[in-house]
Amino acid sequence: MEFAETMQTGTVEPKTVHPQPIQKFEVANGLRLLVKEDHRLPFVEIRTVLRGGVLAENPTNNGVTLLMAKMLLQGTTSRTAEQIASEMESMGGSIDSYSGNNSFGVNAEVLSDDFSVALNIVADVLLDPLFPGAAFDREREMQLSAIRAQRDQLLQSGGRLMRRALFGESGYGLDVNGTEENVSKLTVNDVKAQYAGLLAPTNCVISIFGDVKTDAVRKAVEEKFGAWKNRALVPELGKVPAINSIKRVADTRDKKQAVLLIGYPGTTIYSEDRYALELLQEALSDLGSRLFTRIREKLGLAYYVGAQNFLGLSPGYFAFYTGTEPEKVQLVETEMLKEAAALRTEGLTAEELKRAKAKVVGQKKIARQDLGNYAMVCALDELYGLGFDHSDQDDAKYEAVTLDDVKRVAAKVLAEDKFVISVVKPGK
Repeated sequence: MEFAETMQTGTVEPKTVHPQPIQKFEVANGLRLLVKEDHRLPFVEIRTVLRGGVLAENPTNNGVTLLMAKMLLQGTTSRTAEQIASEMESMGGSIDSYSGNNSFGVNAEVLSDDFSVALNIVADVLLDPLFPGAAFDREREMQLSAIRAQRDQLLQSGGRLMRRALFGESGYGLDVNGTEENVSKLTVNDVKAQYAGLLAPTNCVISIFGDVKTDAVRKAVEEKFGAWKNRALVPELGKVPAINSIKRVADTRDKKQAVLLIGYPGTTIYSEDRYALELLQEALSDLGSRLFTRIREKLGLAYYVGAQNFLGLSPGYFAFYTGTEPEKVQLVETEMLKEAAALRTEGLTAEELKRAKAKVVGQKKIARQDLGNYAMVCALDELYGLGFDHSDQDDAKYEAVTLDDVKRVAAKVLAEDKFVISVVKPGK
């Protein structure tokens, strides 16, 4: 292992070792493998990602992909859930699973000496899950508890309401956790059916970054995953939002505060407009933004205020959000729509764009220093068809955005007659 130990403090310090470029391989069954040698520290990051999430669900089984992902760690044909956890813990490693809007998967982190054992466990939970009934009941109840807890989060509640109005009962109109009604009716067979429909090597990318040797990793992955049977599989994308008017949706909570969101149909990860929108989001979301300065500081209308740009495999959304007093909701709405109109006609100032670029590019550079995060980003970009090295060109893409670009994109996205206003106010 290539690391140095200081005699004075006993701490581990990385050697100056130049990381190697990412290499891509494809197994005969269609599985894609990304490997990056980085010997500065004795760790290995394993990320497995597959297309799925809410885009592979419908109004009846919404929430099933998350439940399936959690069940992957609840026992296999050769290991119990306790054995999976104890093996990883005994190595000082970690393993988890996730499901989101566009994908799901299993991730692990271990010391480099334990890579072979960790890869064996990852392959086991992906390829040979048992879906035991007792664990299913427990995981489903935990998911139902999480859904119930979401009701106390006002901004998230308003966001889900807005998404449903934008996208309807498909795609991004569905929530990752599902609904109480749906999840309570899910069975083990539903989970198995979702697994059978999504687990295929052609739908999977594995990235392994860290203190490894490329040839050894490639050989190990081919041994563990090479027999995985291939089948054609393309998860269906959600429908493109069809908003042709101004929609209003509302809900109540037993709270003293109110939230307001104004959501517009957005764009995809494949559109060049994404860079201008991400810079617009940044420019409108920090403590020096025009939204914060005018709506919160000058007018005193909000507790917090900002913007969110949600990108997806199918078009997402761009939204303004704020938390305010119930009696000020209408005033906040008026001011928000004024700001949207100003962005359509004037865009950002040169200083706003400069500050947004510096923050976004700086954050991206910092994020790439986290090897696990970098492995995840590269795997997802490859899975989505952007190419594993897509994020390496991000800095230049952001820097190339002009004031005219921001104005053009704002005029296109922030339409004056096609948006959703979502409000959650006090009530029972």
